[in-house]
Amino acid sequence: MRRNLLKIQWFAGHVVLTGIVAITAAAQAAPSAKEREMIDGSDNTLYYTMAFVVIAVLGVAFYLWRKSKKGDASSQSGFDNRHRAPSSTDSYDMDGVDAEKELEWFRKAKISGAKTANGFNPKGQLKKKAAIATSSSSTPNFDTKEFQERMRKLQYAGLPINSFGSISASKSYEELPVSDDPSLLNAIEQANDEYEEDETVRDLAVRILMAFRTRNSVESLTQIALYDLSSNLRSKAVSVLTDFDHDSVFEAILLACADPTREVRAAAARGLFRLNFDRADAWKRIMETDDEFRMRHAARAAVESGIVEKTFERLVHEDLKVSYEAFVLVALLIKSGEIDEIFEAIASHKDERVKFALLHVLRVVKDERTLTHLNRLRTGQSFTAEVAERIADAVKSFEKVAV
Repeated sequence: MRRNLLKIQWFAGHVVLTGIVAITAAAQAAPSAKEREMIDGSDNTLYYTMAFVVIAVLGVAFYLWRKSKKGDASSQSGFDNRHRAPSSTDSYDMDGVDAEKELEWFRKAKISGAKTANGFNPKGQLKKKAAIATSSSSTPNFDTKEFQERMRKLQYAGLPINSFGSISASKSYEELPVSDDPSLLNAIEQANDEYEEDETVRDLAVRILMAFRTRNSVESLTQIALYDLSSNLRSKAVSVLTDFDHDSVFEAILLACADPTREVRAAAARGLFRLNFDRADAWKRIMETDDEFRMRHAARAAVESGIVEKTFERLVHEDLKVSYEAFVLVALLIKSGEIDEIFEAIASHKDERVKFALLHVLRVVKDERTLTHLNRLRTGQSFTAEVAERIADAVKSFEKVAV
């Protein structure tokens, strides 16, 4: 602003000086007679005009100078007020407003707004804590075994096991072809340890059988997996049957789960759960043979391999397929007469849902041999009211069939 004022003052002075020089030059020039007449006529007008211009320029310059002085004084005063160190005698009252209180209120409002924006309300949190503290005595303890057991019972009602009211027939599958290839027939003959005592030759025969996914190859490998004298060859035969992944290999792999050698049992256990076909149908086919010896043999293999123990837990699985396979296997145990493990689990299992599920399967199958064991449970042991009620319902289901 100061720089602009200096420029205006310089310009005004320059105009005045130029006018004076022009008047002096006009006065000193030697005009002609005609020019002197014109000058004499307009001499007064020229002087008045120049005087007016000079006065106007000086007036504008004075006005701008006064305005700039006022602006400098105001800005200096604001600067001093902003940067002056506060003292105990300074007053911060502005038009009757206590600035100190206003700043304190503004800080509190800002903190409260930030917490509310983040989803946190201090007053609301205090109220919630007070409500929790006052109602803690009436709120159930979610960590207690009683509460967890109650929740498991409520969950049991929605499990798939309750939807199984019967055992449907197994689905048919396509049989493997029979081959009369000379190399295959020769390998089948050499794989029999009654004719070939050399284990190396029988091992070579197993390698040849591996190349033929046929019915007679499966039958020969099944004999090796179950009855060969070499545990090494039995294990290899089980692995080859697993690679075939056909419904017809299920029973051989299952029976191998009860092999006296750990190596063979491990290969069979791995193979049994690598099979991709429906294992529930495989259990059904064993039941549908109506061969009690065969069913018992398969049931004992399932018990000895630990499959049955895991199956009891899988009865209450939330997956329909997993639960249904367990349901069918327990039904096979009942039909084969291998029921000791079932009633032992009803008597002592930690999860009451498993007891409920096992009693449900007993009601569905309704094998007369289980009725005696159910009556023993009613009189010989103490159960919770709900388990005792389900045992009584299972017994009554047999009475309805008799009627």
